[in-house]
Formats: sequence, structure tokens, C-alpha cells
Amino acid sequence: MEDDVDRPRRGRPRDPTKDVAVLDAVVKLLAVEGVTGMSMDRVAATAGVSKVTVYTRWRSKSDLIGAALAHLQVDHVPEVTGDAVGDLTALLEAMRRQYEAVGGMTILGNCLVDEPASGELLQIIRESTLLPRRAHMAEVVRAGVASGQLRPDLDVEGAVSLLVGSLYADYLAGRPIGDDWAASVVRRAMRGLAV
Repeated sequence: MEDDVDRPRRGRPRDPTKDVAVLDAVVKLLAVEGVTGMSMDRVAATAGVSKVTVYTRWRSKSDLIGAALAHLQVDHVPEVTGDAVGDLTALLEAMRRQYEAVGGMTILGNCLVDEPASGELLQIIRESTLLPRRAHMAEVVRAGVASGQLRPDLDVEGAVSLLVGSLYADYLAGRPIGDDWAASVVRRAMRGLAV
């Protein structure tokens, strides 16, 4: 008997541009209206697709939010070059630009506000965007340690928290976060991280 996985799908093939439109709509609605203002129907209307398109691809609002946040993370990861300072700066700058472009702090805040009611949004945020972003940075830090660019006794996760946490801390404190922000953070951090 032929395995279900090998059978061709019936109907028209899925249009990947619709997926992107839906995920972009979720990001927009999360930033503007928060979790409670975002429904599957509103997402479909904002994306310009049918409700069936949304409901056949994602089972719940939580799944949709996780997919949208993961979509942001995957689409904005710079190539790693092997230069620890340059790579960490590029990753941090990509994070800053993305948060600025999509209202990332507002999205994060809106999701955290709804966390007590949902009981799952914090875990979705962790798995879809925060942990993958940290993993990319940790990979660069480990490579920097292995190549001798960074201290051999470095606490990798602590270094990542130092870098990523700077964005949240500076944003909440109202400090300027301009085009040279990431380079400045990495430069200051390197005083403690470099050999």
C-alpha cells in the first residue's frame, strides 16, 4: 500500500504568496491592535485572502502568531562570515531594524499583556523568535571562542543575554537607538568578551 506522504495533493497547489500575506497581516495586527484585537477572520480580511485559506493552514490563533513570529526571524538573519565582531554587530543590527520596522517592542508587549489569559504566548514567543535569535548569536560567540577571537572561558549564554538584552533595556530606558547602536553595543561588550 502506498504511503500517504507519497500521494499527490488534490486540488490546486498552495500559493506561497498567500502565506506571506497572512503572516504579514498577523504582524501588522499584533502591532496595532494586540492579541485580543486579532482574529482569524480579521487576519484573512487584512491579508486579502479567504477565511478558508487561513483556517486550512493554521489551526488556531496561537499557531498563527507563532508562525508569523517565526517568519520574521527566519527572513532577517544575516550570513555569518567568521568575524565575531562583524557578525555579532550584523545580527544585533538586523534585530534592531526588524523590531523598528514591524513594531517589535509593541508586539512583544501586546503578547505579554495577553499571556495571563492565554497561558501560552510567552512560550510561543520564546520558541518562534527569541530562542532562534539567541541560537544564532550563540553560534557566532562559540565560533569566536573556537577561533581565538573571544575569551576561552566565556559564558556564551551570558554574552548573548548581554547583547540581546541591550536592545530591550535601551528601548525601555528611552535611550537613542540609531544606526550606530549595534556597533556601539558590540564595541562596549567586546571590552569584556575579547581575548
